[in-house]
Amino acid sequence: MTISQAAPPAVVPPASVVAGAASAPAARNGRRRMPPPVRLLVQTGVTLAALVALCAATVVGALAVRSDARELRDSSAHRAAAAAELRFSLADLDAQRANQLVPGYDPTDRNALVGNRLMALITAHERRAEISDLLRQLGGDDGHADQVRELLDALGRYDDASGRAAYLDEKEPDRAAGRPPRVALNFSAEAGEIMHSQLLPEASTLAKDYDARAAGAARAAKDTARRFALIVGGLGLVTVLVLLWWQRDLARRHRRLFNPALVVATVAALAVTIAGVVSFTSSAGDVEAGVSEGLRPWSRLGQARAVAAESAAAQSRWVVNDADPERRAELDSLMQRLDGLLAPGTYASAGERPAYADVAARYGHFRADDQKLRAHMTRGELDSAVDILTNVGGGKVGFDFWDFATTLERLTRAQQADFASRTSEARSQLDGWPAIPLGALGLAAVLVLVGVRPRLAEYR
Repeated sequence: MTISQAAPPAVVPPASVVAGAASAPAARNGRRRMPPPVRLLVQTGVTLAALVALCAATVVGALAVRSDARELRDSSAHRAAAAAELRFSLADLDAQRANQLVPGYDPTDRNALVGNRLMALITAHERRAEISDLLRQLGGDDGHADQVRELLDALGRYDDASGRAAYLDEKEPDRAAGRPPRVALNFSAEAGEIMHSQLLPEASTLAKDYDARAAGAARAAKDTARRFALIVGGLGLVTVLVLLWWQRDLARRHRRLFNPALVVATVAALAVTIAGVVSFTSSAGDVEAGVSEGLRPWSRLGQARAVAAESAAAQSRWVVNDADPERRAELDSLMQRLDGLLAPGTYASAGERPAYADVAARYGHFRADDQKLRAHMTRGELDSAVDILTNVGGGKVGFDFWDFATTLERLTRAQQADFASRTSEARSQLDGWPAIPLGALGLAAVLVLVGVRPRLAEYR
């Protein structure tokens, strides 16, 4: 008899164990939901997007900063310079017109001419032509067209009054020096009133508006440069990190130590980022320096030139009005303003201070001549006063004021040139942009495609 052995009963695992075993592959598959080719394509897209964003920021930033710097240099600063020159030309025109009434003949010798009228006539003619040209330049700005029209209207009335004064003075060719006809003095006083109550205040307002506009344009250019320095720096950092992470991911997954194309693309992105941050930051610094070291002192010295010319006009009117105390008070007030405007302040560099000292020394000669003029007027020596006031020579107002005014003009032009140079440097910091970053980042994008192509080919 054969004894058969029964098969052992089948062991059925618990349902929870079966479920767990079935879910394990699914969990592993969940962690690797994205197939390798798709993963590579996504990584490529993210990297290209980062490069495009960085490229767009550098291109837009370069165009914006270069445009702001050009606007500051060519438009705002140009009109500010024209307005400042207009203010000076008006004041100097009035000074020359007032000087024309001072010369005359020696009362004791009708053949002896005291004073020099020719230089005043020539300079007044030049200033009047300059004023017409400056108003024409400023008239093209629609924002200040009304002010320019008001200036033209007041200038017509000034020309009429000063022209009448000159005509009436010329009708008495043999008059004594410093003694123009009373009616001519009245018209000269009327012209001076138009100049000081309408023309110069309007021109000063115009100059301040353009100075403010230039300062605003400088702030805009500086803020734009700094903003794009931050944007380019941030986007560049993100782009470089993405490229480095991708390089590491490729090395881990594909057993490649380096991807040469991605290495070069990373270097290109890093170079554009560093160059962009440095260039934009340097542009902002140049604009800021241009305002503090160029625009502000230039504006201040422009005011000084106008006040100096006003003081010359007040000085002449004081002489022909018998040393009128009211005229003297006006002259002293103008000279006090001039003392403050000529001070170098904190904005003058060590290299510029000798130029300020030179202007101050020549201004001191003019002040010394004024004291001599005052002493002659106090003693009633009108002929000597007229000689000091109008003749050209050392120790005379006519020469020393010209010497001072010319030196002051040179310093003003130097500060203006410094401002223009700084704004040009702000623009030149981005020379070659946006072509350079566009080319470098375009090459980086091509290298990204070149670098990923062999890895994609492995899955065909």
